[in-house]
Amino acid sequence: MTTRQELQEEIEETRQRFHDLLQRIPDSAFSQPSSNPAWTIGELLYHMSIAPRFMVADVTMILRRPFLLKLLPKLFPEALFHWLNAHLTRFGARNLDRQFLANEYDKAHRRIMQTLNSLDEADLQKSVHYPDWDPLLAGNVTLTYLFGYIKRHFESHAADIQSSLEAVQTKENYS
Repeated sequence: MTTRQELQEEIEETRQRFHDLLQRIPDSAFSQPSSNPAWTIGELLYHMSIAPRFMVADVTMILRRPFLLKLLPKLFPEALFHWLNAHLTRFGARNLDRQFLANEYDKAHRRIMQTLNSLDEADLQKSVHYPDWDPLLAGNVTLTYLFGYIKRHFESHAADIQSSLEAVQTKENYS
């Protein structure tokens, strides 16, 4: 099996896991706080669809404009990155429901699969140095590692959501 085929399977499995997670969460939980202080559970679900969307731009930077990732930390401070991440997620998630979340994730999934399918095996080994703004995507990053971010990002936030749901359930049990 090629690296691209492995990534295709991993990304598709992650999409399935997102939909499974989405179906297990009651609508009433969307507005509940998550264990991530920046977002509610619904906002966190929306945020999970953003990584694949922005990844298309990351692929372009690695392949065609790697110098941008050297300039980025100098022109775009880390604090601004985190501020935009939090606020754009809140803005994008302001009118969310289950179908909206499913559609947004699937749109992002289609774009990233199209991008992955346009690459050859040699492209997947190309790399650049990423700033240390996200511990799941920092240092020397190959395209293979970048595409693996979809799974790592999902798992990180799915764990946030799971612990949030457990906290809500515990609170309800003691009420």
